[in-house]
Amino acid sequence: MDESDIIYVDSRNADHRTQQGGTWRPSPPVRTMVAQPARFYTQPQMAPQIIYAQPPSTAANLLGRISGGQIVDLVAQIFAALMPLPGAPVATADAATDVGNLITYQTALAQYAKRDEQVRTLGNLVTKLLG
Repeated sequence: MDESDIIYVDSRNADHRTQQGGTWRPSPPVRTMVAQPARFYTQPQMAPQIIYAQPPSTAANLLGRISGGQIVDLVAQIFAALMPLPGAPVATADAATDVGNLITYQTALAQYAKRDEQVRTLGNLVTKLLG
């Protein structure tokens, strides 16, 4: 063998970038952070519901929700309350006249009380019949 066939390599001045070998160390992992808007969970939006209703009549506004029988009873009570009382007698100097006037007045009061009770009872009966 000839010395011309031998090649000497001095690795001290060799380019280390071209050499294969050595230990491979992985680079540290890179974490990517992406800013995202906050999420708020709400109820789904629904279309507003439109409700059509007829306005109550004037009679319903004035009287509320009362039945026909209750109206008859109210009318009877109003009529009984508005009936006039008999007039009181005027006192005179004669005792016989005053006693006669008092008897007539008490009779008129009794008839008034009877009529008042009849009107109220009739209104109450109609209320119960109409329900």
